[in-house]
Amino acid sequence: MLTSRYILRRFGRLAAFTGLTIWALGTIFMLLRGNAELFQRFGALGAAASILFFTDRLTKIELGRQKTVEKLLHEYGIELMAIKQGKPPTEIPQEGYAVDFLTEERNFDQLRTQAEMFNFLNVMLLTVATLQWGFGDRIVHRFMACGEWVC
Repeated sequence: MLTSRYILRRFGRLAAFTGLTIWALGTIFMLLRGNAELFQRFGALGAAASILFFTDRLTKIELGRQKTVEKLLHEYGIELMAIKQGKPPTEIPQEGYAVDFLTEERNFDQLRTQAEMFNFLNVMLLTVATLQWGFGDRIVHRFMACGEWVC
């Protein structure tokens, strides 16, 4: 069961990176060739790659957040158990993880920053790919092929 989950997760990541690469290379190649029809079709691939790629990235960030929360909750549980057993507060950090709470706060800040960056990139790529998908043929005709919106 774990092996199949690992393979599927890797396959999803591979599909996302492959789709994003094919979209970028295909878009540039079709734009340089002036092929309006295929340029427009690569927009659909870009939208799909955006969804796959950034869903994978944001899932990774969420798993990192959960790991940090679990460490903090585990530390609080150990400290609470030690206090219930009558240990003096000065001896509590010797038990459990001895988590540095300031470091964990910095980890949360780093995860928030990564999530904001990936969200921004997702919106930008999805916008560009959607415009390419919807109006790609017109853009190529106007700026690359014949100088008119329709040739």
